[in-house]
Amino acid sequence: FSLGCICTAFPPVSGYFIDEFGRRSSIMIGTVIFLIGCFMQAASMSVTTFMLARWLSGTAIGLLSSVVPLYQAEMAPPHMRGTLNSTYNLMLTAGIFFGTFIDDFLVHRDGGWRWAILCQAIPAIVILAAMPLLPRSPRWLVQQGRVQEAEAALLTLRASSEDPESSAAARQELADIVEECRATSQSGHKTAWRDLFTGRIGVLVSVGASLQMLQQLVGMNAFMYFGTRMFKSFQFDPKVFQTSSMLVNMVMTLPALYLIEAAGRKTLLQAGAAGMTLSCIFLATLGQLYMDDGEINSHTTCPLSVRIAMAAMVFLFIACFACTWGPVVWTYCAEIFPLRYRARCLGVTTMTNWIGNFLIAQFTPMLLAWVGFGTFLIFAFFGVLALLLAAWLPETKGVSLEQIGPLFDEKIAGLGLDDRTAQIGGEKIDDGYGTCIERAD
Repeated sequence: FSLGCICTAFPPVSGYFIDEFGRRSSIMIGTVIFLIGCFMQAASMSVTTFMLARWLSGTAIGLLSSVVPLYQAEMAPPHMRGTLNSTYNLMLTAGIFFGTFIDDFLVHRDGGWRWAILCQAIPAIVILAAMPLLPRSPRWLVQQGRVQEAEAALLTLRASSEDPESSAAARQELADIVEECRATSQSGHKTAWRDLFTGRIGVLVSVGASLQMLQQLVGMNAFMYFGTRMFKSFQFDPKVFQTSSMLVNMVMTLPALYLIEAAGRKTLLQAGAAGMTLSCIFLATLGQLYMDDGEINSHTTCPLSVRIAMAAMVFLFIACFACTWGPVVWTYCAEIFPLRYRARCLGVTTMTNWIGNFLIAQFTPMLLAWVGFGTFLIFAFFGVLALLLAAWLPETKGVSLEQIGPLFDEKIAGLGLDDRTAQIGGEKIDDGYGTCIERAD
């Protein structure tokens, strides 16, 4: 599944669909592929067919996880963009939570696993039916030269009969989008893939990819995938843990809908990284001190109070992640790239996330078997890196997408780099915001 996600999140693939077919159409294409994968899995009569269908479903999710946050960010007004993008993660956590109950109810019945898989088709059908009713991204329409359609879409999204100034604000937003596209087109530079890895765009891609990789390496999916093993070693019911952790993950995403605009992205990322790091340190310390040889699978005789404290650290970690790094990373990555490169850059960052997911799934069991609870010191190390990166980031709440790029100028200059682009070769390039400069050896 993860390999399928990586394949279509791969920038040449996701970027092609998102830029050529548009954001809305790409969501519909991904949904159709997902439905085909669901039906193939449910009808499969061999492991080979099932695995192929899982890969196909993964390709759908790879595309959807690239385009959905982008579509939400481009449709939302600046003061609501963080909240709307956070609903993406809220729906993910809700799906995981309710999917757990459906699995428990169906999976032990004769053929129940087929029905459990088919249940995934229900929200997909809803999405497929609803998407044609939603407008296309006005920013994609401007890219295609369809300015009148973009204006109509923005007025639909922004204008209100109760607020006479809303129409003027929508037209001003359109003017900003048109100006960005005009400036980049007048630079005379044809977009090249190497631009994603040089200069300002290269720094932005590095920031986004680092955020997505750290979102995985701090260890959240290690708790999701292998947490039942930990709770079994605590002598608690693993099924209760699974249900409880999914519930905490969903419920604690709700505060992010408010806090991401009230406190800001940067504050949430810093607070979340600190909380997750401390949770992992305490968990590793208690595990090494009180569990038999620090082993994750040991039948421990440590005091009940210690086992409760360790379980509390697990839930604290999940809560810290759910209201910070879970939703905020997807929001931040969808915001920071210029329109000209946005689809390709989102492909890079999303693919990085799925690569991290795959690595966590493959290597966490080995680490747990090798170093036991010491594994969480490794996650704590990445938590410290996440905290340092979050401290460096500029705040983007309430800023229009067209004005976010300049926020990074001072940050990039502080790294000793040109605030527009690296200089490589002897041809003209632009930074994605319309500034054209020379490449120089």
